[in-house]
Order: sequence, then C-alpha cells, then structure tokens
Amino acid sequence: MSSSVVKWGGGAGILAAALLVLSAIINQIAPVEGIVDTPSEYFYRAVAVLAYVATIVAVLGIHALHAGNSRYGWLGTAGSVITIAGYAIVALTTLISMVQDFEYLLTVRIGAAGLVLIGSVLLGVIILRARLLPWWCGVLLIVAFPLGHFANEVFSSAENLLMALLWGSVGVALVGRGERVAETASQPAQTS
Repeated sequence: MSSSVVKWGGGAGILAAALLVLSAIINQIAPVEGIVDTPSEYFYRAVAVLAYVATIVAVLGIHALHAGNSRYGWLGTAGSVITIAGYAIVALTTLISMVQDFEYLLTVRIGAAGLVLIGSVLLGVIILRARLLPWWCGVLLIVAFPLGHFANEVFSSAENLLMALLWGSVGVALVGRGERVAETASQPAQTS
C-alpha cells in the first residue's frame, strides 16, 4: 500500500468536504436553477465538478489503503470502481451542463447516481468488514448519499452538507492512517 496515495486521498477528501460546504453556501445565496446562465451558477457548477474530482481521489485513497487486505478483496475493488465511475459520470454531466442545456442528460445523471449509491453502499460495507478505517466512515458511506436526497426536501443544500460530512470524515481518517503507514514503513526492521 502506498502511504502517499492514502495521504493524497485523505487530503482530497478534506478538499471535497470544503468544496461541498462552499457549494451549499453558494446554493443558499443564489439558488441554482436548471439552466446555467448566471455567474453564480457557473461558479456553483465549477465548485461541484472540483468536489466530484476530489471525491474520486479520496476513493482512490480508500482503495490504496485497503489493497492487499483479504477482507477488502474483489468486492472492495468493485465498490471502488463503481463509486469512481458514478462520480466521474456525475462530474462529466455537470461539466457538460455548464456549456449546454442539461435536460437531455438527466437520465444519464440519474444512472450515475445509481452507480454512486451502489458503489458507496458496497464500499461502506467492506470498510466496516475490513476495519482499517473507523466504523463511522463505513456507516456514512452507506447512509449519506440516500439520506441526502430526502434531506434536500427539508433544506435545499442538505445533501451537499451530508456529503461534506462523509468525505471530510473519510479524508481525516485517511490522512491519519497514511501517517501511521508511513511511520511503520520508515521504521527499521527488527532482527531477533
């Protein structure tokens, strides 16, 4: 396992959390409509794309931490790949929506959200099983995305804030874990 990839993933998770909080603030100040035609909507979408890219790097950090762990296995790899594919498609459709009408891509975005849901749940269960990250990271991966959808009915930026909680927690856990991995790797081997 590469401690630098784990640390980069942790930093990306923290960055994703900050960007998601920023996007929630932007959405509250100037609510985003369907068509992008104001500077605040362009800024909101650009921040969202950067948050999705940072999230992908955070998932890569999770995968790097767990690579080689027998409890992670092919199910963990599948969860990582599905989650990354979902976030990549969401990022791409968000980027496209900045230059062209988004309505025809709504079905694609819904499919990508399904990938994020399936991948996140699978990855969360595997994190709980592997026990390399704190248990709440696995639980947040399982519940944050679906809960965010329903929480948006109460507060329009609730999903962004729940996802910020998720990726910030994962990011902090990965940074701490990456530092411990680096310390272990730099210690000389003891001979008996």
